[in-house]
Amino acid sequence: MTNIVSANEDFFFVPKARNSPIKQSFSKVEGLPDKLKIFRISGSKYWQVRFFNHGKYIAKSLKTTDKQEAAMLAQHFYIGLKNTGVVDEAVTQDSNHFRVAEIDNQNFLHDLIEEVLLSEFERLSRDEITHGSYLMTQGRLEGLIFQFLKAQPLALIKTETMEQFVSFLTTQNLAPPTIVGYLALMRKLLRLLVRKQVIRQMPLFPKVKSPPNSRGAFTVTEYRAILKKSKTLIGQTFTDWGEGKRAWVRKKYQSMSGSMNLLIRFMIYTFLRPGDIRQLKNKHVEVVRSTFHYLRLTLPEVKRHKAPVVSLPAAVGIYERLLQQQLSHGYGQPDDYVFFPEEKNRSLILDVIGWQFNWILKELGLKQGPHGVNRSLYSLRHTSITFRLIYGGNIDLLTLARNARTSVEMIEKFYASTLSAEMNIALLHGKRH
Repeated sequence: MTNIVSANEDFFFVPKARNSPIKQSFSKVEGLPDKLKIFRISGSKYWQVRFFNHGKYIAKSLKTTDKQEAAMLAQHFYIGLKNTGVVDEAVTQDSNHFRVAEIDNQNFLHDLIEEVLLSEFERLSRDEITHGSYLMTQGRLEGLIFQFLKAQPLALIKTETMEQFVSFLTTQNLAPPTIVGYLALMRKLLRLLVRKQVIRQMPLFPKVKSPPNSRGAFTVTEYRAILKKSKTLIGQTFTDWGEGKRAWVRKKYQSMSGSMNLLIRFMIYTFLRPGDIRQLKNKHVEVVRSTFHYLRLTLPEVKRHKAPVVSLPAAVGIYERLLQQQLSHGYGQPDDYVFFPEEKNRSLILDVIGWQFNWILKELGLKQGPHGVNRSLYSLRHTSITFRLIYGGNIDLLTLARNARTSVEMIEKFYASTLSAEMNIALLHGKRH
């Protein structure tokens, strides 16, 4: 067997989740079926083995860091599965000729899903999607999509099949936006079938109307209450985890941070997304003092938007206060993060600030909006844009959309659609002169 360098080497990409497989570490073992592979996960130094059989994975830790030893142990693992009758050799034999009719439908479907996931993983490596998006894609493909297609003759997929798929998803009590997301992944899978000439053309997909699912904005009164509560909770430790439940937040973050009040106000005055807050560094921020005082935020590209963001004047004082706090704790350099600079795991920080904000909302009974919409940290961006629509004078949608790094269509669909007549009562009651 060829001696291949171990995946313990530094050049292997390490995923953010501890239980995520390191994709580059997947290896076949000579003499064993292609459906059996050895690999490593980011949270363990040991090699693992997994075997795809009858629509599910059988996995085990091999308790060794040596790849050659792992391959030998994988052979013993496979022999054990055969001896216990778990493996049907007639199904696992590899074919030298690619013919759909001659291979097991589930194994072929598994290969298709692996190919789509590999493409998505490459997008993740290029920072085109987030790790969370990749995990959601993986869960949907290996979950309900696999469950629906595993008994379907893939070469006979047609328009009626897609209608049945929507009906199947509907029985799972999925919301229309979620069903639309599943259909997008199904299209990727079927495009691969077309490329492999398994089906001649893409079937027609049924239309599923997805109503706007805006993340409910806060009123001025609610926003003031949030700011007040974020101050009164500073230093207090959260203890209400629920009966029998363990705390998942690190101990040092179980107390309300003094930065949360500044973070909430900063988001309102800068239109930023929570993801922008996570990656915002001092080098992305420029204080401009001229006729107008503002921050020029030159953030990494997100959703194909890369133009700088111009803040409202109040953001200048908030940032300067944050910078003073950083300097007093040994931070404040260009490459230091603006919020929680001590924490290098930025995915963790996004979880922490989202959790602390939910803590504030639950204390105030504001987690759910008046129309039943659940609110989250993202609602602050919604609030920021809505406040500009109400109080921003005669601001045009194009200017607002470009500065918020979104589109006019999104402003009209998710933000302007929630405005009521009472919010613009001054315009409603105005008179021509």
